[in-house]
This record gives sequence, C-alpha cells and structure tokens, in this order.
Amino acid sequence: MTTNGAVTAEKAKKRNRFADGGQTRLALSDGDWVAVRKELTYGQQRRLAAAGLSGVPTALAERGEGEKLTIDLAQYDIERLCTWVIDWSFTGADGEPVYVSREAIEALHPDTAAEIQAALDRHVEALEGKGGATGAGGSASAATSPSARSSAGAGTRS
Repeated sequence: MTTNGAVTAEKAKKRNRFADGGQTRLALSDGDWVAVRKELTYGQQRRLAAAGLSGVPTALAERGEGEKLTIDLAQYDIERLCTWVIDWSFTGADGEPVYVSREAIEALHPDTAAEIQAALDRHVEALEGKGGATGAGGSASAATSPSARSSAGAGTRS
C-alpha cells in the first residue's frame, strides 16, 4: 500500500491467508438443500480432527499399550455435520422450519444424515481439487488426519 492508501499491484496479488467465512448450498433429494461453510478455519479443522478420539482404554494403558487411541466414529460424524452445516430447508411434521442445532442433527433420519454426508463429501473433494489448503474432513477416517476439518459446533442461521 502506498502512503496515500492506494493498493499497489504487489499487494493486490497477495493471497488471503484467512478462511472464507461464506457458505454454499448443496442440493439434496426432493428439492431440499443444506447450506454449508465454504471452508473451515484452522481452529474448526483441528477441533474436528480431534472429535471422536476418546483416549486410551484403561485396559490398554495397564498393559503398556498407551499409543493406541479409541475412535468413536458416530461422535465424529455428528461433529462433522455440526461443524459444516449452517442452515437447511428442513421442516418438522408441523410444517414449521427446524433450525440447525446439535439436537436437530442427532434427530435426523439416518438416510437423511447419510445424504448430507455424501453431499458434504463432494463439497470437500471439490475444495481439495482446487488446492484448498483448509479442505478435508471428507470421511470418517479423516478424524485422525492432520487435514481434517474442525468443529465450532452447530452453525447459526444467516
């Protein structure tokens, strides 16, 4: 930036080193959609990477096998949706909108949760294909991956 505040060509070329705080809609069956984060922040990525890790079982620790961690994939999958999903088009039996929350995510029909996970997998794969440095968390095995996304909890309506 020059002394008068003009952006120089050199400064204009610099990449943004912060995660995009935006969102994108992913189409689901029956005309429904979910709005997810465009990408996760470093903090969200790291928290999600640790989700589902529940430590060394006592029996393993007593045998000196403390390097083995237990993984709760169900906890990871729920945390993944809580981290990524910001909004959706879902309504309850009364026709009223159901807001995104951990409780609502846990109450989803398993088929719906699987459909959201599959759509999210495609979104994350697209991020990674574009060289997205913050994209990951595509599968349950990413729970221990350094590139897995982290959780800030359920999203808020925008």
